Amino acid sequence: MRLDLKNPTPSKPIVAKSLKPSPRRRRRSREFLTFLVFVLLSATFWFVQSLQRRFTYTLRIPVTYDSIPPEVGLQSKLPEFIEVSLEDEGGRFLEYSMRGIAPIRLHPQRDQQLIGGFSISASALSAEVRSRLSSSARIISVSPSAINASAYRRQRKVLPITLGSLPQIATGYAVGEIELTPAEVTVFASGRTLDTLTSLRTEPFAEETLTTTTTTKVRIHLPEGVYASTTMVQVHIPVEQLTEQTFTLPVEVTGLPEGFILQPLPSSATIQLTLPRSRYKEIQPEDLTLAVAYPTLVSSGEAKSDAPRQLPIQLIKKPDWLKNYRITPDHVQYVIEERK
Repeated sequence: MRLDLKNPTPSKPIVAKSLKPSPRRRRRSREFLTFLVFVLLSATFWFVQSLQRRFTYTLRIPVTYDSIPPEVGLQSKLPEFIEVSLEDEGGRFLEYSMRGIAPIRLHPQRDQQLIGGFSISASALSAEVRSRLSSSARIISVSPSAINASAYRRQRKVLPITLGSLPQIATGYAVGEIELTPAEVTVFASGRTLDTLTSLRTEPFAEETLTTTTTTKVRIHLPEGVYASTTMVQVHIPVEQLTEQTFTLPVEVTGLPEGFILQPLPSSATIQLTLPRSRYKEIQPEDLTLAVAYPTLVSSGEAKSDAPRQLPIQLIKKPDWLKNYRITPDHVQYVIEERK
C-alpha cells in the first residue's frame, strides 16, 4: 500500500500588532497635559489675586457671659452672637474661616452688681470686636451695637429630685434602693413658676440595659425660666442577680367571729419568692404569714346563696423589701363549723 503524503501549504506567520500608541495619540496626550497645566496655573494666579483683593463679609462672633448668679434674672434675652459686617482682604477671611474667632467673654457681675440691669456700651463692644480682627479690616457695622438688659431678683425654693426614668433591667436582675446625690436642689424662678413646682425630674439615662451596679451623672430637667444651683445629679443604681426560694406555710384565718371555725381546704400553701442573692439567707419561714379573710356573707353558721365558694390567699406579713412572690394555690375552698 502506498501513501501519498503531500506537503501542506505553509501558513502565513501571525504578526502581532504593535502596542505602542500612534504618533497622533501621543500628540493629543501632550496637548491635553499642556492644557491642564495652563488651567492649574490660571487657577493659582486667580486664587492669589483673590486673596489680595478686598471683600465685604459678615462674621458671627459668639458671646459668653460669666458670673451671672442664678438668683438674678434678666427681662430680655442676651444675644448669643455679634454679627459684624466688615471689609477685608480675601486672605484674612480665609484665616477667619480656618482658625475661627475667639468668643467675646463678658463678666457682668465683675463689672457691676447687676442692680437695675446689665449693659455693655457700644464703644466697649466695638473694642472687643476690633481686638479679634486684623489691622487691615474696616468695620462697617456691628449688630447689636450695644447690650442692655433689665435685671430682677428671682425667688428661690428647695425642691426634691426624683428619678425621671430607669434604663431597662436585664432579665433575671433586680434594682435595689436608688440613691440620688444631692437629693434636693435650690432653684430660682418667678414666684408664679415656683408655685407650680413640687419636685424636679432627671433626664433619661444614656445606658440602655443594666446588668451591674451603676453610678453615673444625669442632667436635671429644668422647665423654661427655672435655674438651679446645680444641673447634674449623681445616681447610684444597685443591680443584683435574682434567685428563688420556696416555703410551704399554713394558711391562717383573719376576721374569724367568735364561736366559729373556718377550715381552709387545703390548709397550707406554697409561696415562691424571687429575691436578690444577697438576701437569700435573710428571710425565714417565720417572717412570712399566709391567710384568708373570713367571708362577711356568712352568718349564724349558715352559708347564704351569694357567699363565695373560694377565698383568695394573701401574704399579710413579709419584709418591706420583698416585692415579687407567687402563691400556689392562690385560692382555697373552706368549711365553716360552729363551736360547741
